[in-house]
Amino acid sequence: MPPAADIRPAGFMRLLAGPAMAGMLAMILLQESCSAATTWLVIVIAREIAEATVSVSNFAWIVAAQTIAYLAGAVSWIFAERAGFGAYARYMLRFARINRHRTPLLGDTEAREETEPFLTSEAFQVLFELVFTLQFHLRLFFQLLFNALVLGIEIDGDLPLAFAVAFVTLSALQWRLRQPLADAWLHNQVMTNRMTARTYNAWDNIFTGNRYNFAVWHRDFRGRLRDALAAQVRAILLREGWSAASGLIALALILFATAWIALHDVGNTPLLIALAATLPRQIEMALDMHQLTAGVSDLVAVWTRIRGVCAHFCPTPDPGFEARIRFGRVTLREDAREQVCDSLAEALRHVLGRPTGLVAIRGDNGSGKSTLLAALKAHLHGRAYYWPTQDRLAFAFNSGSTPTEPEDDDEDDAEAISAREEAEQRRGFSSGERQIAVLREIVARTDHPVYLLDEWDANLDAANRAVAATLVAELAGRARVIEVSHRDRG
Repeated sequence: MPPAADIRPAGFMRLLAGPAMAGMLAMILLQESCSAATTWLVIVIAREIAEATVSVSNFAWIVAAQTIAYLAGAVSWIFAERAGFGAYARYMLRFARINRHRTPLLGDTEAREETEPFLTSEAFQVLFELVFTLQFHLRLFFQLLFNALVLGIEIDGDLPLAFAVAFVTLSALQWRLRQPLADAWLHNQVMTNRMTARTYNAWDNIFTGNRYNFAVWHRDFRGRLRDALAAQVRAILLREGWSAASGLIALALILFATAWIALHDVGNTPLLIALAATLPRQIEMALDMHQLTAGVSDLVAVWTRIRGVCAHFCPTPDPGFEARIRFGRVTLREDAREQVCDSLAEALRHVLGRPTGLVAIRGDNGSGKSTLLAALKAHLHGRAYYWPTQDRLAFAFNSGSTPTEPEDDDEDDAEAISAREEAEQRRGFSSGERQIAVLREIVARTDHPVYLLDEWDANLDAANRAVAATLVAELAGRARVIEVSHRDRG
């Protein structure tokens, strides 16, 4: 079991830490500092107009400040993209380190259906939604902070106070709504993943052309689609309803403060002109205030999705996995000797009893031969090379790459654990050709003390079976080979 920190949202958030995230924050600070400088220059120009001493240079400085702000904003997006891709790479590496030897999960259909959406799309989308949500709300926060300070220093100290009151009020109301929002978004996530999980067998049910199977699949898919849509609409209505209310509250508080200042300083013409000149900015800041506090809903939604990713970071295998092996009906055959397998410990002792040679696992259908092979891999970890019956393993022979095995679990090369799409791996090869090519690659490029081969000779004709048997014999000459096969070679 991995450390608790690896499967908690706080640990997930740490995936974003790095130079790219620091660069994004630096660009945001620069961008919003220039935005506040523009506000200050507008106030200066307004006072100059009141005093009939307008300076053209201040307009030039506004152009310069806004240019720098726009450029910094563009660069911050580049850093945000880098942070998102880097975080996803670290997520996949950590998932691989924690689950690398948990072989019993290989055949667990329920665990795969629950977890694979997170590996293929959900975690990627969550990370980028998190990055861009943080980027957007950090921009809003620093924009409000810097501009409120400028307004307070140059016009009236009550303006930043009004923004602070609005922020505290909306944040307190948002905090009270956090649980209903979290529940709505969690239900939305569950329903969406339940719907997308059904698409994993869409290929089979659509292309086989069997009307009955397609009708059953389609009826179930439509039901899941309907439930997912209802959950998403409810979550959006809850978020947008509060969003509209918070916008009105923020606007009312800030405009009240602006009107009070105008009435209080009715004779101060330069101040009134500066106040009027910055009124559009204040209305914009009221909108930003509403977006910032309402954005807690977005953060709650992302946080809820992060909890979902973390909950599936370490899938729980079927506790009865090894119990499915019917010891007493499974035998281990080596040369002319045959031994009944009484327990997994006994099977391990027999497997490790000699450094080389071929051991055949035999038994009736359903006796647990393939399960025993997977259990051996789970106990032997990296000492054993496991080739399951139906595999989606990445091999170099048809993927255009030449990978090298990582020396240990701390290898940080993302390419060592990434694989091309299954279609690319299989393109241009029949099942028999692929099996021979895979066996050749295993023999030539891997070096393990134990090899576990599950029905390696299935789907092979006599000629290819002879080639495959020669390759397996070559392996057995240098390592311990444990195989499951429905063919006895005498």
